[in-house]
Amino acid sequence: MSPTQEFYSLLETAYDVFNQRLFEGKLSNCLLTVQREKKTMGYFSKNRWVNKDGEKTHEIALNPAYFANHKVVEIFQTLVHEQCHLWQSDHGKPSRRTYHNVEWADKMQSIGLMPSSTGLEGGKRTGQKMSDYPIPGGLFLEVCTDLIAQGITITWFDRFASTTKPSQTRENDSQPTELLTHSNNEKPQQSVELAVLFTQVSELVQNDQSFENDDPLFQAAAKTPSKIKYCCYSCETNIWGKPNLSVICGNCNLPFEATE
Repeated sequence: MSPTQEFYSLLETAYDVFNQRLFEGKLSNCLLTVQREKKTMGYFSKNRWVNKDGEKTHEIALNPAYFANHKVVEIFQTLVHEQCHLWQSDHGKPSRRTYHNVEWADKMQSIGLMPSSTGLEGGKRTGQKMSDYPIPGGLFLEVCTDLIAQGITITWFDRFASTTKPSQTRENDSQPTELLTHSNNEKPQQSVELAVLFTQVSELVQNDQSFENDDPLFQAAAKTPSKIKYCCYSCETNIWGKPNLSVICGNCNLPFEATE
């Protein structure tokens, strides 16, 4: 297969398997893309695409800039995270733009991903910017190991690996055996599939991790911007300012959040 066919066929297969086993096949077809959206590992956009017949379809985008520095399981987490947004768009009641509400959080938890504002145990289950972590013994991890057993994994990564922190933070450093320990104290599952699942993509694809960090293109992309965009997600007012500003929206009395 060509690189395009190989890369997207693996993503589409993963989407289909997660749809059948986590969402009972209820997700509509969508257009999977890779987009270098700053500081986010992925996003869902409702009815983003349209064809010549006027048919619309949703988009789920993954950011390839973060593939190299994250584990395979974290790429799968991002895909399923966005699939939950698609499920809620078609079958539930989403809140205001980009907000993760209780309905979304409950769906995530039911399929084996615990929503967390910090990416760690104890984080808030709802909020504007959310991450998640696998639930020990949960369905999500079970499906992921089956995907690896079928040879469905990430086989390409962007050599210009991003050094910025994504909004969908992935900070759970638990070992695979800890994540798969069941509440009834069963012996943890250990396998080659788990080793692959919890391996950083760059190490899995290319052992020497030959990132092009000295390339001028990478150096230019890595520069800290002098101004960034902030948004009040309640009234959707945008402002620009220096990084790390703390600003309150006078209309909503809510903090502006960095979008880049």
